[in-house]
Amino acid sequence: MNNMEQAKLYYLYMMSDGEISKNEMKVFSLICEDLCLDEYDRNKVIRECKETIDKKCLSCIEVLEKSAKNNFMYDDMYIGLSKYESEKDKASIMWNLVNLGYADKYFTHDEREVVEFIQEYWEIKDSLYQEMIDVAETILSLEEYKIWIEENVEESKSKQAKLAKIKKDIKFVQNTIKETISEFDY
Repeated sequence: MNNMEQAKLYYLYMMSDGEISKNEMKVFSLICEDLCLDEYDRNKVIRECKETIDKKCLSCIEVLEKSAKNNFMYDDMYIGLSKYESEKDKASIMWNLVNLGYADKYFTHDEREVVEFIQEYWEIKDSLYQEMIDVAETILSLEEYKIWIEENVEESKSKQAKLAKIKKDIKFVQNTIKETISEFDY
């Protein structure tokens, strides 16, 4: 799957629950940077995805199902769901989806349906998928605790130490999933 197709997948995915939050856009922009897509490319992806949803009345899951069957007319959106992607790339793409799903704090039914379709299509182990969910939920809990500390604990060295510890814990948990993904080298 090329970088533009990945970005389209992520943007369609974000649209699957009906709205795109600021946090989802922030995560999407970071993913696009990792994919080496500039602002022009991001805007092109957004425009094409909106056209797909608005004019062609296709949902993210419908685009994926059509992509999986390679059953396209000339002007349909296509996302190359090759079964020949490396296991590492598949895991990375799936982690980006899970991460985006939790970016607005709610991993919706529609988002879950997309991720589970890809998991099944690419034959990704349930244990890896569950690890991604666990990591995303842990990060979400830590982020919520961080916000609670910021809003409810008076300024002190203790507060700053707690916030630093939470940030360190978030980074540690993020690195565990990156380490798991990096172990795929076949």
